[in-house]
Amino acid sequence: MKKIIFLLFAIIPLIAFSQKAKIEFEETTHNFGTISETGGIATHEFTFKNTGNAPLILTNVRTSCGCTTPTWSREPIAPGQKGVIKVGFDPRNRPNNFMKSITVNSNAENATASLTIQGTVTKKPVDPYAIYTYSMGNLKAISNNLNLGSINNTQVIEKSMEIVNIGADPVNVTVSSPAKHITVSVTPATLAKGEKGKIQIKYDAAQKKDWGFVTDKINITTNQNGSGSIAVVANINEDFSQYKDSDANAPVAVFSETETDLGNIGKNASRTHEFYITNTGKSDLVIRKIKTSDNNITVNPAKDIIKAGKKVKVTVHIKADDRAGKKTKIAAFTLNDPKNITVTYKISGNVL
Repeated sequence: MKKIIFLLFAIIPLIAFSQKAKIEFEETTHNFGTISETGGIATHEFTFKNTGNAPLILTNVRTSCGCTTPTWSREPIAPGQKGVIKVGFDPRNRPNNFMKSITVNSNAENATASLTIQGTVTKKPVDPYAIYTYSMGNLKAISNNLNLGSINNTQVIEKSMEIVNIGADPVNVTVSSPAKHITVSVTPATLAKGEKGKIQIKYDAAQKKDWGFVTDKINITTNQNGSGSIAVVANINEDFSQYKDSDANAPVAVFSETETDLGNIGKNASRTHEFYITNTGKSDLVIRKIKTSDNNITVNPAKDIIKAGKKVKVTVHIKADDRAGKKTKIAAFTLNDPKNITVTYKISGNVL
C-alpha cells in the first residue's frame, strides 16, 4: 500500500507538468495583394487553435510598425477551441511594397509565434489642383500671399500668381488694390472649366515710401460668390548704389548706447529715457523708420535727418503693464547708413 501511494505522488507532478497549451495557426502569412492608398484600413483575421491540453492565454501581440494594429482574443482558449487575431494595415502615405511582422506571445509550449502580412499599395491619384492651396469658391490660387523678397526702395517689381477654375461653370474674376503703388490685373478675366490664368502685379517701391518688412493686399471677387484677398509682402531696403565705388561719403550712425536697463518700475507706471545718435559720416543721416515691439513703447527722435558731424536726442517713453516680472522691449531703427541699415535698441526693466 505504501508503494502505491508513493507512485501516485510521483506520477501527479509528471501529469501536471505535461499539461500545456499549444497554439497552431491555420496560416502565418497573408498577402493582401494590391490595395489602394485611399482604400482605407485593410484587415485580415489569423485563426488559431489550442491543440494542447491546458487553457491558452495570449499575453501580448505586437507589430513591427505603427501602421499595423492588432486585436485578439483576451479570454483563455480551452483545449480544442479556436481564437482569432485581427490585424489592420493603414496604407495612407505608404505607397509601394510592404511587409510587416506580428509577434504573438502566449503561455503555450511554443510561447512565441510570428505572423506576416504583405502586399503592394498603389499611389493615390495625383490631384491636378494640389498646388493651388488658396480657395475662393471655385477659383483657386497657388497661395494667399505673394512674396516679392528683398527689394530696393527705388525698384519697380513685376510678379504674377497662377489661378485656376476648378468648377464646371465659367468664373469671372475681378482684381483691385487699395494701394497706389500696386497695379494689378488678371488674364484672362473669365476662366472656363479647368482653365488657368494669372494675377499680375506691378509694385513701385518708390511710391510705397516705406522701409523694412511691409505688407499690402489685393482684393479678388468672382461672379460665383467667391472672394478673398492676397497679401503682397516685401522687404524694402535702401538703394546704396551711389556708394558702390566708395562709401567715404556715406552717413555713419553712432548710437550712444544700444540698450538700457530702467531697473524697478511700478505696475502701470511710466518712464522716460534719453540717448543720442551721432552722424560721423560725410552726408545726411536719415532715420527712415522706427518700429517698436508693442504699443507700450514710443520712440521720438528730435529730428529725422541728422547732418554730418551732428547728433540728435532720442526720447524713449515706456509704460509698464500690470504684470510683475522682468520685461524687455525693442525698438528697431531703419537708417540710410549702408553699414548700419537696421539698429536694434533694447529697453529692459523689472515690473514690481
